[in-house]
Amino acid sequence: MRHRYRKPPIAEAVCEFQFVGTREWDWTIPGLVYQEIKSEFPEKKQEKAFEINITPQEGRIQQNLAGTLSKMRFLSRDGSAMVQVGPDLLAVNVSAPYPGWEVFEELLRRQFEIYKNIAEPGGFKRIGLRYVNKIQFPSNAIESTKYFNYYIHLPETLEQRHGPFSMRVLHEFDEQRDILNLQMGHLPPTGDSLTIALDLDYYLGKPESIGLSDALPWVATAHSRIEDMFEASITDETRKLFEVIE
Repeated sequence: MRHRYRKPPIAEAVCEFQFVGTREWDWTIPGLVYQEIKSEFPEKKQEKAFEINITPQEGRIQQNLAGTLSKMRFLSRDGSAMVQVGPDLLAVNVSAPYPGWEVFEELLRRQFEIYKNIAEPGGFKRIGLRYVNKIQFPSNAIESTKYFNYYIHLPETLEQRHGPFSMRVLHEFDEQRDILNLQMGHLPPTGDSLTIALDLDYYLGKPESIGLSDALPWVATAHSRIEDMFEASITDETRKLFEVIE
């Protein structure tokens, strides 16, 4: 069963599209995208990638640090949402407080259509939808089985208490077309509280199987499966922390 929460633990949600370009990347594309979205995302930031070029010379090696523009970031006025555009790349991020799937889905739809009409991509290299949940407990020690259905299993012959942990499990869907990467583990402690991250990353394992017209329905399916996995991973005791609305 799925629930709505008054205090959802979602710290960040991001949907990323990596495209197959039909032509050489044109750096005027981010500017054209910005003209379409600047009323909603007025803040501009550049992200640069750096590479070290090593040139052998007589008696020494010369190193040059070269910086190149890798993508543009367009942020909302309050910084709670962001659109990223780079070479054959579109990503849309929202951070806490999470606005809800209906709002996020509509934001994705608008940005995808704008990018597609301007850049005219040919297909996909990857699509991914990721939700990072940070679940905070008032105590610095908990019994995992009380709060999670997904947890580290220890043999009965061993002491059941354990320290910080990290685990990763891949789940396959639709004959390995899609992969759900579940990662779970402790975050650095803050005072007397304990925070556990539940990171759910659903991505396209066979990008050639999805056309441009199928992208948004695929994302809706990805969200549904992420939501199912999240609910399956936690117990009612954990839900109490989020204050169930329905």
